[in-house]
Amino acid sequence: MTFKPLPRADRWYALLAALGLLFQAFLAARAVLARPVDGLSFVLALWVGVSVLVAGYLCYRAICAFTLEYWVTRDGVVLVWGLTQQIVPMGRIRRIQRGAQAVGVDRLWPWHWPYTERRRLWGVGVGVVNSYATRPLAEQIILVTDEECYGISPAEPEKFLEALQARYALGVARKLPLELRRPPLWTWPLWRDRAAQVLIAVGLIGLLLMFGALAFRYPSLPADVPLHFDVHGRPDRIAAKAGLFALPLIGLIAWLANGVAGVVLYRRGQRGAAYLLWAGAVLVELIAGVALRSLMH
Repeated sequence: MTFKPLPRADRWYALLAALGLLFQAFLAARAVLARPVDGLSFVLALWVGVSVLVAGYLCYRAICAFTLEYWVTRDGVVLVWGLTQQIVPMGRIRRIQRGAQAVGVDRLWPWHWPYTERRRLWGVGVGVVNSYATRPLAEQIILVTDEECYGISPAEPEKFLEALQARYALGVARKLPLELRRPPLWTWPLWRDRAAQVLIAVGLIGLLLMFGALAFRYPSLPADVPLHFDVHGRPDRIAAKAGLFALPLIGLIAWLANGVAGVVLYRRGQRGAAYLLWAGAVLVELIAGVALRSLMH
């Protein structure tokens, strides 16, 4: 049987907030295209990117909130949250408890919204509670196992408990593991590899620094600037200052190409080669950044 949780309006508010962010990102993008290149245009472009990312996360979180439900089967309880399924085998449930006094909670962060109760909590007599609920811990039904407890808040708690009891009485047809089922993309070791994340992030920061430095300096640059020098240090190529954007674009292409190739190699188990590619992109950006600084001065 399938049971829905007690609904909360903040899932709708999250969708509205995402739409609002996308609308103002659209307005900011139009402003970027309509104004000359300068520091403000860079800040606006950066704001557009951040707004789109935040809106995407809010949409994802809201979709998870809309899909939250509890499946009661003969073999266990399945807690559905978006694309993930937490399997709680019937044989692992030691007892069922109605609510618990919260002695502390996992720190509440902005990314826990909507459905801020969807996180790990701590309760008296139960310890850690992995909450899949829409209500505070004191109002949850807690499935207690030896490993971890799971908090839920079905809209029809009595029917949920009756269905659980009826299927428990039937006995287990097949033994299920206590596990969290996630899409393959979410299980990549890359999400837990700090070295890889640092290399990729450093590359992204380097790109932002190059584009930002050029954007802020751009209005004060002359219309034509030297883009190349001969062996004696004399300029042998002078062109429009817009040509300076070729250097950060080279860094962007290197970061994207090496980033994709590095991910492919990483998935094949060639981590060393992936690290070299990501580090190589950073090196290309460093060289391009030094050249850009020299040309701007």
